[in-house]
Amino acid sequence: GAAVLVLAVASERAAGTAASWAGWGSAALVAAGLAFALMTRKLRRRQRVLRRPFPEAWRAILAARVPFYRRLEADERRRFEATVAVFLDEKRITGVKTTIDDETRLLVAASAVMPIFGFPEWDYDNLAEVLIYPRSFGRGHELDGPERNILGMVHSGGPLSRLMILSKPDLERGFALHGDQENVGVHEFAHLVDGADGSIDGVPAALCPRCVEPWLAQMRHELQRLRDGDSILNRYGLTSEAEFFAVASEAFFDAPERLAARHPELYGLLERIFNQDLRGRWKAALRDAVWPRRRAPGRNAPCPCGSGAKRERCCGGA
Repeated sequence: GAAVLVLAVASERAAGTAASWAGWGSAALVAAGLAFALMTRKLRRRQRVLRRPFPEAWRAILAARVPFYRRLEADERRRFEATVAVFLDEKRITGVKTTIDDETRLLVAASAVMPIFGFPEWDYDNLAEVLIYPRSFGRGHELDGPERNILGMVHSGGPLSRLMILSKPDLERGFALHGDQENVGVHEFAHLVDGADGSIDGVPAALCPRCVEPWLAQMRHELQRLRDGDSILNRYGLTSEAEFFAVASEAFFDAPERLAARHPELYGLLERIFNQDLRGRWKAALRDAVWPRRRAPGRNAPCPCGSGAKRERCCGGA
């Protein structure tokens, strides 16, 4: 009897232990599932965004307003569109005392994508929201008063951390007047790229670590040229090294041919930093506009000799 009782107790304890382990196992599986869901949430959301067709109305706006986009090859345009779609899905763009439409939002997104187009995996982790103001503003963000000369601003610390402000008319003007080396959207996103290493200091170490030393030397040289009046860059670049990098970035994206002609060393270094050959892209776009590339005839295309036979069974087979 005692033996039976001992066996019964042992069996009961074993069953309890097994149930306990099963409970712990279930809890661990649930926890692992939740952790996986959290870790992959951003990726899964992006996949959903990228599965949606890019709106034709958006494509028309980019083609009409963004020269950078127009000069891309077809596959590059698709990548530009995908990056724009992800940016618009993940970043808030809010009008302050002004209305914004798809065109405004797309110009903001294009400004963001241009500087990092050579880095497909880039994320603007240091940006949460872009505020669109109806006009230029003061240092305290005021819209009225005599000292309203700020076109854009990036906050990288404090209570307004990860916030950008852009003047709507100046954002639009930056894309309307191509070639004047002024684009406030590109300017402010260049600051964010500069600040990706933790400091907006005019040294884009996060983009090109190996470029830091040559960039510092070139920047000193170019700043002296700017002081001497021997530069095409905006003199606002003399404000600080951070502003110089943003001003140089504007010139690189807005007037690459002119920058390369007058400042070849600076242009070449910016090509390395941004991992983009804008001159080559511009020349290819111009060549295709003047001499459109002919597509190779398919195997079932009619023979150009006029016989009416398929090319592969006529002259093409010779």
